[in-house]
Amino acid sequence: SLANCDPEGPLIMYVSKMVPTNDKGRFYAFGRVFSGKVRAQKARIMGSNYEVGHKDDLYVKNIQRVVLMMGRFTEPIEDIPCGNVVGLVGVDQYLVKSGTITDPDCEDCYPLADMKYSVSPVVRVAVETKNPSDLPKLVEGLKRLSKSDPLVLCITTTSGEHVVAGAGE
Repeated sequence: SLANCDPEGPLIMYVSKMVPTNDKGRFYAFGRVFSGKVRAQKARIMGSNYEVGHKDDLYVKNIQRVVLMMGRFTEPIEDIPCGNVVGLVGVDQYLVKSGTITDPDCEDCYPLADMKYSVSPVVRVAVETKNPSDLPKLVEGLKRLSKSDPLVLCITTTSGEHVVAGAGE
């Protein structure tokens, strides 16, 4: 059903990006539906670190809402068939940057491979807070940055230094 883009087949969706929402700290899981229909339903969420036969980075959770993303506007919709791109609400806690979403009973579904980018992080900057009490805010901000930009790497060195690596400024 994946090769035929079958709307009656099992749900297979690849989430390629996490898009920040207006709600503080929440993200839309943005991706393409390759097979089936996606709606507010229970789904099997396979993160980028999931390996077939293991249970780590695998969740069976509910998709709260499905939204059609049109520029800076989002339109809530009932369901959307395969071949379209869509945003999902409620799965952002279980995905870091990308992942595969399938029907909950699709035990033999394999995760789609992560996208490879032709650029790598070339700019590295160490960041620190002026006020040590702001360190939790910095760490939270770095997590959000890392989640929303697929090319950013946020690293904490053994000395406790926070390093942001990216492909540009």
